[in-house]
Amino acid sequence: MRTSQIEAFLAVVEAGSIAAAAISLKRSRTTISTALAALEDELGVNLFERSGNQLQLSTIGQAVLTDCRRFNHIARQIHSRCQQHLSGAESVLRIARDDALPESFWLDVLRQLKEQFPQTSVSVYLAPPKELPSLVINQAVDVAYGLMPPPTSEGYQWFRELADVRMMTVAAPEHALSRLPRVLQDDLMNHTQVTLAYMDSGQLVAESAETDNFLAFTQYELICDAVTAGAGWADLPFPLIAEELRQGRLKLIRHRSAQWWKVFSALESERAQGGAVVSWLAAQLEEYLGRLV
Repeated sequence: MRTSQIEAFLAVVEAGSIAAAAISLKRSRTTISTALAALEDELGVNLFERSGNQLQLSTIGQAVLTDCRRFNHIARQIHSRCQQHLSGAESVLRIARDDALPESFWLDVLRQLKEQFPQTSVSVYLAPPKELPSLVINQAVDVAYGLMPPPTSEGYQWFRELADVRMMTVAAPEHALSRLPRVLQDDLMNHTQVTLAYMDSGQLVAESAETDNFLAFTQYELICDAVTAGAGWADLPFPLIAEELRQGRLKLIRHRSAQWWKVFSALESERAQGGAVVSWLAAQLEEYLGRLV
């Protein structure tokens, strides 16, 4: 029993006749008829009841239809996996990332990834930027993306700087800092800072807090929500807050260092380096970030 025979059987079922099936498969009527006859001979049953040029599924043909569709699907999947292997595409990819970029971007790019590499299974883990390098170094994931620092230990990883991302010091429009004509460093220290938190040697610590009065969360999205609600001020990546700024839900404060830059990077493990999927994903990130500069 060959996949071409099953394919011919299903085409006849869908098209309603051998002639129509031949057109849909771009094969000759003789090829379709021969494949169908060979399948029936091998199975020892008539899959169709024939009346002139009319074909109707027989009882056994109807009974095996679902199994044939499953057979055809599995055969295509096997072929696709083999072609993907020959192309160098990864079969499994474990990703860690921060949330400096909007979730809408990640959902869209992962949808495109699955369309481009349908047989690649992808797992995604969300982590604070400072935790990303250790996840790759400890081989918990294959690749990490985010506003992470370069790894401090040498190893078999490849650190790639993909783009500069603008950081912006913002507060809610009704916050006291947003109403000041000029914000000094002392003003920042006198108000609650909302900043990142991450695990360091088993302890939860705040990242680069400029004041003892802070709220710390492990995700930029949670920081954004807190600042929008008026809980304090924060340094947030522009890609994440562009819509909030446009809608007036956040406001850039008037501080001399209210805009600065961080590097959005990729850290690839030895296993992931040069992979077709990882290379494709890095290109998508570079293109997206390049449009935001």
